[in-house]
Amino acid sequence: MEHVDMKQENDRKITPLGFYFALLGLATLLFGMADILVWAGIRPGIEVGILEIAGDDFFRWAWGGFVMVCAGIFMLAGSARVETLQQSAKVVLGGVLVWVIAGTDIFARLCVAIPAGEASPAFLNSCSGFLTEFAPPYTPAMLLIPFTLGIVYLIRMHANDDS
Repeated sequence: MEHVDMKQENDRKITPLGFYFALLGLATLLFGMADILVWAGIRPGIEVGILEIAGDDFFRWAWGGFVMVCAGIFMLAGSARVETLQQSAKVVLGGVLVWVIAGTDIFARLCVAIPAGEASPAFLNSCSGFLTEFAPPYTPAMLLIPFTLGIVYLIRMHANDDS
């Protein structure tokens, strides 16, 4: 009986890694909900520092927001007992979803930066004009990219497991 009680106590213990991924999942969930609320017109666009949530594009803001909400849910669900392979897989899946949305945002910026503006006689943008397109503000998914790099640690941690 004591062995079972100790096992249950260890299952409930919050590790620093699990706490980190829980916070990351919560932030991702909230950013996804904000994307949807701004798209729906419930809240006007949000711009705080280098963060911008603004847009009426259904695919990016509504579906992208839904994907971010799902990513946050996966990360929150996997943050408990994150040392196990099954729970780590949930966190990795959430991180991959964030990377997909961030990748589409970066690709959109790249596509906007290549052609010159309508006022310019040139077809392609200048080097400085190209680089200015990548200046802030950024979408929430782009801001979350550096924080999801902790997932690489999870993958490396389980790469050495034999089980």
